[in-house]
Amino acid sequence: MSRFPSGGGGFGGLGTSSSTTLSYITPPPDLSRLPADIVVQFKNLLKKDSTTKSKALEEIVVYVETLPSKDGRVEDSVLDAWADLYPRVSIDNSRRVRELSHIVLRELFKSARKSLVKRLPRLIGAWFGGTCDKEKVVSRAANDGMSEFLGTEERKLALWSKAQKNIMDYAIEAISETPDTLTDPRTCTKEDSEAKYYRVAASSLYLVLNLMEKTDIQNIEDQIDRYLGMESVWSLATADEYFARRMLYQLLQTCLDKKPDLLKPRFLRAAKSAYRQGRVLNTDCLKSSQAGTAKDLAILLTNLTEVFPEIWAIKKHPLQQLQPFVEKGSQGSSRAYWEELWNLLSVLPGEAPSEELAASFLASLRRGVSHREEPRENGLLAWCCYINTFERFASGFTPDRAFLQQHIFPLTQQYLYPTPQFSTWIPPVPPRLLPKAWRIVAYHTDASVQRCADEEWRRLRDSFCSRLSNSLPEVSKEYQESQQAIAAEGDRWFTLVAMILSHGPQTENQPEVTDNNRHLDTIVTSCSVALLQAARDLLLKRNYKPFGAAALLQSALKKCPDSCIDGDLLFSLFSLNDPEKIKILVESPSLQYLVSCLDKAANIQPDRFKEIWNSLIQSALESSAMVSQTAVKLLLSISSATGPASKNASLQKFLGSIMRACAKGNPSSSWELCETAIKWAVVDETLLQSLAEDIIRDLVSVDTAPALKVLYLIKLNRPTLLSSDSDLYIQLLAKLLALAEISAHVGSETATILQKFLDQASTGEVSNVKIVQSNLDDAELSSLSVEILLQQASKALSSGSVPVEELVPNTNVWMGEISPLLEEIPDPSLSLTNNLGGAYLLVKPTVTSAKVKAKRDKTGRSIPARMALYTSKLLSSHMQLSSLPIELQVELIYLLYLTIELAGDQLTLMGVNGLWSCVGTDEIAAEMQQLITQSRKIINDTVTNDTDWKGADLTGQSFIERLINLMLPRTADFSPRALYNAKALGSLFETLVDAQGPPAKLEEWLVKSGVMKPYKDTAFAAMAFFTGFGQVLARSDSVNILCTRMVSNMIGAYPGLETTLVFLVLLDGCMSVYEAGKVPVENRKQVIAFKQITSWLDTPDEMSPRLAAETCKVLERVFPNVKQAYGPYWEQITTYCIRLWTKAALDLANIRVPYLYSSIKLISALENTDDPNDDLAEALATHAKEKSRALVALLKLPRETPTTQPCQIVDMLLCRAVEKVPLEHLDGVILADLYGVVASESRTMQTAAFGLLHRALPAAQAQIAVDSLLEKKDARLPDELLSLLLDAPTLEDYPEELLVQFPTPVRGYLLAWHLIFDAYSKAPQKLRGDYTQCLKSEKYVEPLLYFMFDVLGHSAAHPLNLDKEGLTQDHIQDYDIKVADSEEEERNMHWLLVHLFYKALKYIPGLCKAWYLDARSRSKQTAVAVESWTTKYFAPLVISEALDDVNEWMATQETTEPDTKELELRVSKTAREVTAAYEIDEDAASIVIRIPTSYPLGNVEVVGLKRVAVDEKKWQSWIMITQGAIQFANGSIVDGLAVFRRNIIGALKNQTECAICYSIVSTDKKLPDKECPTCGHFFHRYCLYKWFTNSGHNTCPLCRKNIPYLGAETRSGRKTTPG
Repeated sequence: MSRFPSGGGGFGGLGTSSSTTLSYITPPPDLSRLPADIVVQFKNLLKKDSTTKSKALEEIVVYVETLPSKDGRVEDSVLDAWADLYPRVSIDNSRRVRELSHIVLRELFKSARKSLVKRLPRLIGAWFGGTCDKEKVVSRAANDGMSEFLGTEERKLALWSKAQKNIMDYAIEAISETPDTLTDPRTCTKEDSEAKYYRVAASSLYLVLNLMEKTDIQNIEDQIDRYLGMESVWSLATADEYFARRMLYQLLQTCLDKKPDLLKPRFLRAAKSAYRQGRVLNTDCLKSSQAGTAKDLAILLTNLTEVFPEIWAIKKHPLQQLQPFVEKGSQGSSRAYWEELWNLLSVLPGEAPSEELAASFLASLRRGVSHREEPRENGLLAWCCYINTFERFASGFTPDRAFLQQHIFPLTQQYLYPTPQFSTWIPPVPPRLLPKAWRIVAYHTDASVQRCADEEWRRLRDSFCSRLSNSLPEVSKEYQESQQAIAAEGDRWFTLVAMILSHGPQTENQPEVTDNNRHLDTIVTSCSVALLQAARDLLLKRNYKPFGAAALLQSALKKCPDSCIDGDLLFSLFSLNDPEKIKILVESPSLQYLVSCLDKAANIQPDRFKEIWNSLIQSALESSAMVSQTAVKLLLSISSATGPASKNASLQKFLGSIMRACAKGNPSSSWELCETAIKWAVVDETLLQSLAEDIIRDLVSVDTAPALKVLYLIKLNRPTLLSSDSDLYIQLLAKLLALAEISAHVGSETATILQKFLDQASTGEVSNVKIVQSNLDDAELSSLSVEILLQQASKALSSGSVPVEELVPNTNVWMGEISPLLEEIPDPSLSLTNNLGGAYLLVKPTVTSAKVKAKRDKTGRSIPARMALYTSKLLSSHMQLSSLPIELQVELIYLLYLTIELAGDQLTLMGVNGLWSCVGTDEIAAEMQQLITQSRKIINDTVTNDTDWKGADLTGQSFIERLINLMLPRTADFSPRALYNAKALGSLFETLVDAQGPPAKLEEWLVKSGVMKPYKDTAFAAMAFFTGFGQVLARSDSVNILCTRMVSNMIGAYPGLETTLVFLVLLDGCMSVYEAGKVPVENRKQVIAFKQITSWLDTPDEMSPRLAAETCKVLERVFPNVKQAYGPYWEQITTYCIRLWTKAALDLANIRVPYLYSSIKLISALENTDDPNDDLAEALATHAKEKSRALVALLKLPRETPTTQPCQIVDMLLCRAVEKVPLEHLDGVILADLYGVVASESRTMQTAAFGLLHRALPAAQAQIAVDSLLEKKDARLPDELLSLLLDAPTLEDYPEELLVQFPTPVRGYLLAWHLIFDAYSKAPQKLRGDYTQCLKSEKYVEPLLYFMFDVLGHSAAHPLNLDKEGLTQDHIQDYDIKVADSEEEERNMHWLLVHLFYKALKYIPGLCKAWYLDARSRSKQTAVAVESWTTKYFAPLVISEALDDVNEWMATQETTEPDTKELELRVSKTAREVTAAYEIDEDAASIVIRIPTSYPLGNVEVVGLKRVAVDEKKWQSWIMITQGAIQFANGSIVDGLAVFRRNIIGALKNQTECAICYSIVSTDKKLPDKECPTCGHFFHRYCLYKWFTNSGHNTCPLCRKNIPYLGAETRSGRKTTPG
């Protein structure tokens, strides 16, 4: 029958006439009454283009939505038109059109609800049909409209009931349509046409289905009957669209459930008429594709068969009808299809099938199961259906062997040994179904069938035995694959055997299993035993090489331990009387399988098992290392080996060596054996104990990861072993804590796991205390870090059972370890950075024992440093200082004071071998600074809370008084220890005064303690009071008396006196507490002391560096009160300071730093005084030049690396002094020596030298130009300056983290380039050319630019964004070194690089362009980035300055020769053009120079505007020469203009007017070039030709002599010259 119904009707005369609402040939509605603003949109709905219709619908939606909410209803004409168009639009092929049609309907319901209800009968069918659209957005739009219109489900059901007939009419109309009536075949493809038809048909079926499910169909029963009688309904059973088929099956099922009488006529008359609608279900339907609906069809046929079995009442057997259907498989349905198929087969009417039909059907069924598109997960239910079908067929007749061999036995064959022969039995049947299949055969009522089962099992056994015996030998390449295949087949065999022998669920027709019918168990068991015997024999015969046979034995013992194998068969494999056989077994691949078998048989004969096991282990130990370890591991991995293994001495010794080797990381040792031995507890506990002790002892000295792994295995499997010895446990815990903190260590993860296991045990607080104290009292590479110790202390504190004083460092150990550091002489340069100042110069060495090397941990911390770090962090976060006994509090604070004072000095000097081994990294420096900051906070918090300070009299027992009384006596000499006690005491006083003010009894303190007496043993204490109390002491009588006495003592002092330096230091300390000029000593005494001190300066050789430093400091202190004194004193001071600077090179840096600092400050004070007397002014003026040169010479002194803080202070002071040096005081030799300082490692020195040269180089250019002119030779940049460019940095020389710090070599190199451009800035054009040639010849520029653009990111195509970096136009054009040094180093470097690039473009554009062209050939990426960057940031500035230079040159042009003129120039910055013209005879030769946006990297273009006086060839050569001068002669536009002017002047030189036209330039723009041989006058060629023509003679116009050689030229001229 046809797939689609004809267009000619069904019941009731319904056809596809022009009256249908869905057909494309339906006449269009009358749209003439529509409003003008909507009529076009409705007309567009009649067009065929979907896009046009969708846009029209969108506009209709907008139209409806914009209508007023009140008194603005939609016109009836619109509603009528929509009611006519909606059904056809709602089934359009475009998903968007269908969606919008439902949206329009919804919006119309909102605006015209009541009016639209009247037209609902015309709309409801298409509307409800749209709710089943396959496209979710379409069905959702229809459902949303229904929900808004109807609201509740009850109202929806009510509408379904009320509109039954209208819906039914629409359904009949829709099902009556055909693809040819719904769409125009001339404009629509077949696929679209069929899709539309099936969509309409499905909606029709859906409407009828819902009417039957949701309403009472009594009133429309006739319509439904008519509907079911239509051929087009039943034809959908063979439709290509699964959705339509499914709707049909659901409709028929619903009819069957609710109104079977409606279907009965369709099947009853099947016997009377050859044509019937119902016949399609079991004929054409079964033959056609049922993809996606096979399960639905099976269910429908099952239910129809139960109600109407006569559906199958035709000549063919039902199975024959089903064959085409079942051989297609599930056809995309779920696995439940096979269950439904079995249900259908179970209810099929008719007699039992014949053997031939059964065979044919089973073959079809197998094809369905094995169909290529059948999902593998359906295999279980599919084969279950197959076996059930076979069982049903077998019960109806007695199958012969051929039948069984063809339809049931291959199930087992394909499972055990798959072959291509049984390709139709794929996928393999799940093994759990096979026992049922065998019971069907074995328990068949016919004995012949049972015999077939026996024979098949024997055939399977023999076949397997044959493959077993023929398995490949060891020499074959495919040996492994062959034996693995045997092992896998054996595993499958015994899996099946085990399931059969388990007597699972009975089959349908299977009798109960009894002792009388166990023939299946018997035959299976006997075949299995025979198979095992064959495997044993093969192993013995082939020396255990076929490990597949051994694996088969293992599978038998694993699956069927009691049924198929006994101990004798197994033990017979081990020949105890033949050691050679045992050795072969140990070395064979079968060992792992046989050992597993041996383990399972251990309980059968225990003694024999032990004998065999010991024999095997002994043979294994005697084998090679590799074989031995593998075999022993296998023999130990069985549970039965624990007993005999622990008693085998040889084995224990072997295991001990293996575990030790593993712990040492020996690659030849087997970790698997080590793990097995420990896991299965076969190692003796004594051996493990010894092993653990050795590993823990050497945990750091051996490869840590393997050792920790062994310990982890011991702890995991023998948890009590490590906790048995507390000392060993604590040692292990300490080592583990040390390892756990090394995050990058290979064993850190294992250490963390082990620590986790150890933490589960009861560690105890005592352990934590011991760990903390032992690691604080000593320091070594393996010592725990301070952070780990703090964690342990925190755990102990949290328990609350440990006294807090046991967790703080041992103060005796701390004092003992810090004492050697307190005996070392401090660096004199520290007097610049410490409040005690000159007290550092008083320290004398003490007689001590030999220097002891400090113990240090892995980070270089000494014991005092570790203790201080630990204490500061402990008191900051975990413990209150007040919780300790007061004596211990005082000792801890005292030791903290001493430690941080030492740390501060080491940090200042970046020293080595102090508290830290060195301060070589930022991390260590930060740690030291953190210690100082944290400790001071603890001290400040502690002392500021002490309320006894204000009333303290140094006799009480308060914390502050105890602390002061502990420090004060220890300041009584000039030892380093006394100095640091004084520093600590001064710091303590300063903290107390800042927090609480001075004590009430301060004066009493001073008198009682005697510290203000001028004794040597009170000097340090006095200095501590001066620094601690400061200006508070200015009101003290004791201090005033001491100050007066010190001034008086100066009168009799002299350099050789021992106390002179002490008095100077005390005087400086006393005067520091007073404001400048307010010292409470009469001026007369101060002047006398001043004179006495300056008298020492006449004998400078008697002045030590320390005395010189303090002398200058005191002179500076006294100066405000004696500055009006007249005499030679100022001359003495000035000359002495200059002498100090001159001889400074002879002293070490730390020795000269104090006196350089004080002398430079002293001279600065003299120079900066407001009203100097005449003697002072004269002295300064007399020695100004000498002073300047001495200061500059100090710049050249070698500097230490790294630079210490005191040296930096002196360098900065020197830098400020050098800035004021006048250039006239310096000559070329001195300046030449400064270039090397620019490359200094000291930034301050670099800055100072650069500052001087930055001023000197531009000023020297005028003289250099004169010298170059007089000497008639090219100028050169200073060789000393060029030498700084030789070692150019590269990006590879500096890691990124170092480069961002702006290393001093890089800085020096870039500053050298800045100096070069400084020379350019004031150099004349001639010198600039010479300098450029110098740079070009030595190729200095390329390294600079490559380094520059590597750093700035151009080479990586990510150039620096100057806007984000904050580098403005001012930064580009100027570089201020002082401002730059105050910013981040990376930004400083970027700023300098950007400025240098600007200078390079400005002064050496030609070299920059040459580099750019070379870079473009090497790396286009870099060149493109540089060009765009230059265009954006630099070119506008360079162009503007270049044009300014042109304007300046224009204003300064000179006509040095007679008869020459200036160039007339016009500059346009907007157009970036320069127009140049040279006047010649009332005309002008002119050119224009156009500058590109990327200048100077881009090419400047020179274009001729007007040619005068020369021919075209020469004119073009001038233009090319001009352009070449700009591009290649350093890119100067001024140079190009000068060349152009010079060419014109050269061409006009010695030119006279033509005697004929009295002009220099003729009308053809040429010069006079024809000379009379007689008179020597020149004429224009054209003029002479005209003269000859007019006169009729070839004579000279002046001398009238013939010009005979002009004849030919004249004739030629007549030919070529226009008349």
